[in-house]
Amino acid sequence: MGGWVHEMKFSSKQCIVAALLCAAAVTATAAERTGARAFPALALAGQDGAPAVVGALHPGSPWVLLVVDAGRARTQTALARLAPQPGWGDGVQVLALGDDAAFQALQLRYRQLSGVHWLRDADGSAMRALRLPGLPAMLGIDAEGRIAWQNTGMPADTARLQAQVSSWLKEGQP
Repeated sequence: MGGWVHEMKFSSKQCIVAALLCAAAVTATAAERTGARAFPALALAGQDGAPAVVGALHPGSPWVLLVVDAGRARTQTALARLAPQPGWGDGVQVLALGDDAAFQALQLRYRQLSGVHWLRDADGSAMRALRLPGLPAMLGIDAEGRIAWQNTGMPADTARLQAQVSSWLKEGQP
């Protein structure tokens, strides 16, 4: 009987160690899923039609990428509620999906967004590469150029939208 009790204690220790290892693995996997991910390589064009490189957009500090469809007005409604705030600098980029004519019209329609950088998805791959389930979308890019968070849809309340963008740009907090 003594041998069996000893075996039982050893087995209990093994179970505890196994449980702790499983818990650590699950926690690590969850952290990877919710942590920052690399910004994908995208074929982008700037407002002048020249190729744009994501790494050069806003190096060294957080920035926001707003993704809209240049041909669908309902994905652009948040742009009408957005007003650049002091301290934003050039930290807001608008990535438009669609053809060049729709892109040019979009920039003209929202020309009041001074300081915002306009980009166009040159090859139609951005939505898939960014893992966006729908539009509009807002992504927070950290100082290292990784996607730290993303939202599909944007707050309907103007103050909340402005606060979320400002908080990320000024403090690195979504």
